[in-house]
Amino acid sequence: MAVVAHCLLNQNAKVDEFARTAGAVPGVVDLLRSHGYRVHQLPCPEMAFAGVGRWWQGKELYDKPNYRRHCRALAERAVDALEPWLRRDDTVLIGLDGSPSSGVRYTGSAEPWGGRPEFTDGDYTVVPGMGVWMEELKAEIERRGLSWPRATGVLFDRTDWDEARDLPAEMAALDEFLDAQP
Repeated sequence: MAVVAHCLLNQNAKVDEFARTAGAVPGVVDLLRSHGYRVHQLPCPEMAFAGVGRWWQGKELYDKPNYRRHCRALAERAVDALEPWLRRDDTVLIGLDGSPSSGVRYTGSAEPWGGRPEFTDGDYTVVPGMGVWMEELKAEIERRGLSWPRATGVLFDRTDWDEARDLPAEMAALDEFLDAQP
């Protein structure tokens, strides 16, 4: 089972003007299928919390008690459905690296933002660490005595994204991750 961030399978869940493609990120579903994985789409915590017309934010703006409570509630329901799969050693989790919520290896930081954000070079940076939603999902999995699955992210959420340059490298890295034995 591949547990996949909502926005990798539905870019329309992202902040309105930040979808980089119509529908799924190209190649993700094909790679998962070629490796024999079933797909479970996680909910989008940002869309459920603030809708499609929300402002873009960095982790600092999402890292607040109300949003964490929201993510914990989603995590409880998600793990209810995923628990049988999480007990197996062949389940993987794939997040959206660079996302302030769904990043697994990298999250998005925009410390100077507050109110209506404006892009200034260097304001939004991709930094090592998990997004808020992944932190809460991991905490719920571990609270139930389960192990966090092998996890990675597709780095598809940064301001200098270039599909022709970056997508082949990200799909190659995902392919290598999926090839690795648990």
